[in-house]
Amino acid sequence: MDTPAYGHIVVGVDGSPLSRQALTWAAREAELRGCPLDVVYGFQVRDEPRPPGEWGGVAPPMEAYQEQAERRLAGIVEEVLPGGVTCELAVHAVHKTAGKALLSFCDTADLLVVGSTPHGRLASWLVGSVSEDTLRNATCTVVVVRPPVEGDPVGGEPAARTGTGED
Repeated sequence: MDTPAYGHIVVGVDGSPLSRQALTWAAREAELRGCPLDVVYGFQVRDEPRPPGEWGGVAPPMEAYQEQAERRLAGIVEEVLPGGVTCELAVHAVHKTAGKALLSFCDTADLLVVGSTPHGRLASWLVGSVSEDTLRNATCTVVVVRPPVEGDPVGGEPAARTGTGED
């Protein structure tokens, strides 16, 4: 079996429109490079809907949240990439904050892809920013997929910026 010239690509997906664009971009890049793609969703129980089922008045077990997150992510991947991809693809729902989940894959990734909506400094400080966290702390190259700029002659494609965690 041939070893790909590139390591794998990791993309963060939370279901938002911009994360779906990041998934599309990352899948196309992984196919061009002929390398594996890891789709990662970082979740916290407090932010997830309660899994369906009879739990007898107690909190559902962690496994129920994990299975729900994995099904949700697999559904998003199927919706965004209905024809599948020609590269190896793995889906990971990780019980960590989004930034920590993505950064946990950096040791073996060549490229980390995230979507980012522009925020002001105050908004970023108040709500946090996964893209800023990954840009500051990633040990691999980071691509930030941003919304298309109105009137952009490129034809509405999302903009991608690259960088590494090094200043």
